[in-house]
Formats: sequence, C-alpha cells, structure tokens
Amino acid sequence: MSKKYFVWRKLSQSKWEDAWQERLGWLGQRLIIVSLSGRTTSRIEAWQVTKKEADALVKEFGGQVRTMKPMTAKDLEPQPRPPLRIRGKLLVVSTEKERAIARKKEPEMPCLLITASMAFGTGEHATTATCLRLLSDYAGNLRPGWQALDLGTGTGILAFAARIFGAKKVEATDFDATAVRVANENAAINKIDGVVFKKSDVLKWKPRRKSPVVTANLFSPILIAAAPQISAAVEPGGILILSGILRVQADDVIAAFEAQKMKFEIVSRKGKWVTCLARR
Repeated sequence: MSKKYFVWRKLSQSKWEDAWQERLGWLGQRLIIVSLSGRTTSRIEAWQVTKKEADALVKEFGGQVRTMKPMTAKDLEPQPRPPLRIRGKLLVVSTEKERAIARKKEPEMPCLLITASMAFGTGEHATTATCLRLLSDYAGNLRPGWQALDLGTGTGILAFAARIFGAKKVEATDFDATAVRVANENAAINKIDGVVFKKSDVLKWKPRRKSPVVTANLFSPILIAAAPQISAAVEPGGILILSGILRVQADDVIAAFEAQKMKFEIVSRKGKWVTCLARR
C-alpha cells in the first residue's frame, strides 16, 4: 500500500511572502507561493507533506489540508500563471504559453516575456514589482522624449518598461556580463529597441549626462557607496527609484542619498524589502 501524502494551503497577505519563505524554508521545493492577480493576498501551499507534517502546519498556522492524489506526468508540467499586472499599462509573463494566452485575452495590452534566468529581475520579486509600479505612476507626468538610466539592469525588465511607458531612449548597465547578455536576448525576444545595454561597475562609473529618470535596483552596500555618482546622474526635478534594500538597511541608504540632496517622496515596504522614490 502506497504512502499517503497531503497538501496544506493557507491565504496570506502578499506583503508577508518573504516571511513565509523563511518560516517554511525547511519544506524546500515542496513550498509553493502563488501570487493572486489583482489581489493583495497570496496562496501559501505545502505539497507532498506527511500526515505528521500537515498536522503540525495546521496547529501552528491554521489553513486547510486535503489528501494529495498520486501525481501524473501531466501534473508535473508547468501550468500557465496569470500575468503580473502593472497599473493596467503592462503585463509581465514568464513563458511563451503565458504570453500567447495574455495576447489572446488582451491583444492591445503591452506584454513583456521575462523568463527565469541567472540574471535578476523577473517582476515577481517585491523589489522589481514595486519599481515597475512606481515607474508607471510617474512616467505619465514626464515631458515627451524623456530618457532613462537603469543601473543594475539584470534581465532588462525596468529598461523595457521605461520604453513601453514612453522613454525615447534608455541606457542600462550591469556589472555582470551574463546579465548584459540576457538583457540583450530579452530585447530581441520582446522586439524592443531604443535600449543600450553596457557592462559597467557602478562603483567606478561616472555619469556622462543627467537623466529625468534613474532606477537603481542594487544591494544596499553598493547603493550607499555609489550614492554620490547615482545622485549626480539625476537631473534637477528628476526622480530616482531605489530598490534591493533590506528593511534593516533602509535608514542607512536613505541617509546616504539625503546627504546628496535627494528628497524622498515614497518609502514602500513589502515584507523584508524596501523600495524608495526620491527627487532631486
């Protein structure tokens, strides 16, 4: 007689996704967190748990348990997920199948295909998703023909979004040669032009011009060290979107940029991550 396994499931506020990953990290690949499109909640799931594990999860966190049916080869196939929606202006998907579905349902909506890769930034992480929303919110108030600078571009997702939201030209850099290669590949996949990707170390980099929009999704120590040159790249009245910041490091990052005369208008916290918008 085969051993019985169970599925545990619970709804939670999306802002606690990082906390659930830490609490239930012992589950490994059996832990699945599903972001629900258009809602502020996520579905936390533990698959193939034993009766003892399921009882322990219910006792500590509540939720529901059901018997898990034996899995078939079809069950193991990746299932299409709802696209990430950015303010009704952009959809982000991670597979060709998801893009085909999105285009059929909403043919007029711009849709970015950003697959998981060694480069950071698929849109699912709290830092990238919040940057996309802030960029969307402020892009409509910029003068026509605006340009953007994206530091730590990763997959290129923020640079692509800037073009979709109206930027005439975007310069994007990353320290990692793999990220630059992946970003160029993503530009081709999404048929986006007007973005130039370069390999560059932000700690040694000097801005050649000032831009009305600068995004920097980098680790906090790098943001702090590079605050003078990053701030210098923002034109007077321009905006700077910062992310990749842990809550415990947020005050130090903000202080470093305030010392460069940047004024913070938004400090958004999601789980253990912080994203900020400042203006020169």
